[in-house]
Amino acid sequence: MPAKKPIRRSQLISPWGVGQMINFPKDESLMVVGLDMWEEKFRTISEIEEFKVKEERLAKRLGVKEFRLPPDFRDSGQGITNHSLKIPFVRFPRWHYCTRCGHMEKISIYDSQKPTCSGISFASGRSCSDIPERKRQRLIPVRFIAICSDGHIEDFPFMQWVHEGVVPDGTHNLRLRAGRSSGTLSGIEITCSCDAHKTMAGAFNEQSLTRIGITCSGGKPWVGQEADRNNTTHCGQHLIVVQKGASNVYFSQVRSSIYLPQWEKSIDRKIIEVLEKNWILLSSGLVNGEFDKMRFEFVAEQKFNPEKKDYYTEKLLEAAKVRQSGADLNEFGDEEERYRKVEYKYMVEGAGWENEDFYCEKVLSDQYDSNSYNPFIKAGFSSIGLLHKLRETRAFTGFSRWLPDDGKSLVEKKNFIKLGQKIEWLPAIVVRGEGVFFEFDNKRLKEWANNNEIKSRVKFLSDNYNKPREAKSQKRREINPEFVLIHTFAHLIINQFSYECGYGSSSLRERIYCSIESSIDSMNGVLIYTASGDSEGSLGGLVRQGKPGNLETIVYNAIENARWCSSDPVCIDSHGQGPNSCNLAACHNCSLLPETCCEESNMLLDRAMIIGTLDNPSIGYFNF
Repeated sequence: MPAKKPIRRSQLISPWGVGQMINFPKDESLMVVGLDMWEEKFRTISEIEEFKVKEERLAKRLGVKEFRLPPDFRDSGQGITNHSLKIPFVRFPRWHYCTRCGHMEKISIYDSQKPTCSGISFASGRSCSDIPERKRQRLIPVRFIAICSDGHIEDFPFMQWVHEGVVPDGTHNLRLRAGRSSGTLSGIEITCSCDAHKTMAGAFNEQSLTRIGITCSGGKPWVGQEADRNNTTHCGQHLIVVQKGASNVYFSQVRSSIYLPQWEKSIDRKIIEVLEKNWILLSSGLVNGEFDKMRFEFVAEQKFNPEKKDYYTEKLLEAAKVRQSGADLNEFGDEEERYRKVEYKYMVEGAGWENEDFYCEKVLSDQYDSNSYNPFIKAGFSSIGLLHKLRETRAFTGFSRWLPDDGKSLVEKKNFIKLGQKIEWLPAIVVRGEGVFFEFDNKRLKEWANNNEIKSRVKFLSDNYNKPREAKSQKRREINPEFVLIHTFAHLIINQFSYECGYGSSSLRERIYCSIESSIDSMNGVLIYTASGDSEGSLGGLVRQGKPGNLETIVYNAIENARWCSSDPVCIDSHGQGPNSCNLAACHNCSLLPETCCEESNMLLDRAMIIGTLDNPSIGYFNF
């Protein structure tokens, strides 16, 4: 069902990807459909090339051929258009009701318009039967739905709820009457034309629907598979009753990648552009380490002067062989830590150049000339990287419900957002910006992390963080002191950068490089960058603030501001706060950031790692 609703391109990656409900104005709730319908829409346009995104490293990791940009809806003065491409939606939830008389109706997910009240007469209370049909109110969606931990979603079973788990024979009309006796769930009553009635009290209790014989049907309305407890897709898991706007209804699964140059600095920019756009065609002819020269001749003839085909063929082949010699950098599978290790290496080495989409200038902290940092920076960091240019690709790989991580494999996640069709792409967006990279002193960091009190604090966070994962039989993710320190420092420095640069904190992001799974060839760094989808992310100025003479003041002020929170001493002495007590000395007044900035959903934070506790300031990494 096409819906002319303006949505920003980045929002179709997160938070409103496939399978999520979007609340539009005028009480309209629509769900983004699966990639099958996206594919059908892409086939109808001739400008499909402009939607394609090239990011070879990420494509190889996620097992797809390419990425495609979601539509970028623009108002041309004649309605919302984008090269004739619109992403369709379905209606969900299906249960709607009239706010005047309370009449409930279950509509089709494919209805193009919201229905109006049918004007059924009731023995008591208001009725719309005496109002002309053209003047009756449009029905609005109910706010109660049911989800399961495997990612399925369905309407709240109002009919079974009222009739204690039974679907009665014949025609039955339901009515929702809210707030008559109480503002709580007990004040919301569902009545049936057969005189059966029941309030919503107890609906949110654990296994409330299982007790009346209702379990998950395996409904996936985003791919057109509605709830049906008699089919083979019946899930059978316990249903969890939630409100449709609850934060645990949907968690986008997004994988991101920083573009890394794969070419020698001396290679002509035009050669690089041609190779980037045609690399899949050219590299697919690789046999026993040798390229197919005919493919290169074809590309050279199409993209350059045909009279100089031989010259450009050799140039293309020469550059391709250089790139292929470094192809081992892309062999990492789906392991996040190994994947980021390549990026970490580029930043530590100061790779890239001005004509590329990645340019990192490395500044050593142990230099003492007028163009270097003072000893304050040297005490905590090995080096600082100034990323003058970076390009980040963010790809949508799937979603989960109830918990941010449902334990599904990458293949299962990708299959969950489409039907059986062979779709070899994923939605993605590309953002550009700049950043500052902090490389922590590895030797000092290891010595600091050996403190028993530090280990005890971090073990508490790690255990609390892993309790929900263990409850779902998922693998533990052991958190180490280095990670909590780097993560907390990132939050504090983002807040300070926003004060100094004028950025809103939501336009800055963190990208943590820390080895948790393996202590061999460890990473200990963090990138703070401005890759934002709106104009604020490209204001400039972050790299300037990271230069010697400016950065020292920012880091010093960030640490000093962390020594006192307006919620102290409650905050600094906390024995657990935030979701599942996954934070210690960290709250909204000192360390928490907008959700878009943080990779860990504002968890695993502790200011004591930075400045120590009231009883033992010496455990702070920066107390030197």
